[in-house]
Amino acid sequence: MTTVPPGRRARRLMAGAVAAAAAALVLAGCVPVPPANSDPGSSASAEPPAPPPTRLALISDFGTCDAGEQWAADQVDSWNVDAIVTAGDNTQDAADCAPYAESVWGYFEQDGDGPPLWPTLGNHDYTDAGAGLDAYRAAFPYLSTAADAQQRWYRQNVGDVTLFVLDSETTPEELETQRVWLREALTEQRADRPDAWNVVLFHRPAYTSGWHDDNRQMRPSAGWDYSGWGADIVIAGHQHIYEDVVVDGLHYLTAGLGGTANARECPAELREGSRLCLDGTGASLIEATPDEFELQYFRLDAEGEAALGDTIRLAR
Repeated sequence: MTTVPPGRRARRLMAGAVAAAAAALVLAGCVPVPPANSDPGSSASAEPPAPPPTRLALISDFGTCDAGEQWAADQVDSWNVDAIVTAGDNTQDAADCAPYAESVWGYFEQDGDGPPLWPTLGNHDYTDAGAGLDAYRAAFPYLSTAADAQQRWYRQNVGDVTLFVLDSETTPEELETQRVWLREALTEQRADRPDAWNVVLFHRPAYTSGWHDDNRQMRPSAGWDYSGWGADIVIAGHQHIYEDVVVDGLHYLTAGLGGTANARECPAELREGSRLCLDGTGASLIEATPDEFELQYFRLDAEGEAALGDTIRLAR
């Protein structure tokens, strides 16, 4: 027979008593019993769900009050975006389409129920009957005046994206003022919001295969070091086609036509650096997280549906 030492026997008796007491408490419902295969630390260590991506709609040259603009507006509405961004020509000198009251607010919400609309000045915003800078400012009174008291260029944060909106329809002297402002604003941005995607917008594209000439005054060779200052993509309009030109690794995007009137065709020969050119009516959806920026361009197809035409992805 094996003899148990007195000290060990006492410890066994005490352990048995403790176990019996614990069992009694469990039976009495006083002690919760964890479910089988549960991990007590799993709830504490679980990561919170990632926030939803920032969603933006991009339209350009859309102020035509026609079926094409209605289609673009319907796409924007279906996307449930955080904001709408334009690349200029928020009016297109169309008959029976009063600038802004009809060309913009006849298709997009103005009463606060819809997403905010952040416009860019285009040539038609200056020259159309009923348009002009005073009418533009009255139509978009909420634009920031921190950069320019006349609201022609400004910076706007939208979730994981920051918009740097410029006015390409002005004098060389004011272009120089904007160039200095953009350089300083992007430098500040890299310090204040290093995870944000920096989108530069103006109307006349610096690089294009389209019908109008390139905007050489706003190229890097003229002192606009977009990439070096921290821009992630440069977006323009004016040509009524969608085109993506890549120069030194930076995408110079022409946003396309947001209406039906004044449609143009892509040229047979594209300039150096052009990835592709698409004509017809279209609109773009942008989704951004701190790690990825994606732009999808949708075209109005022959059946009246939205067909994916192109995708641009940027990642960190």
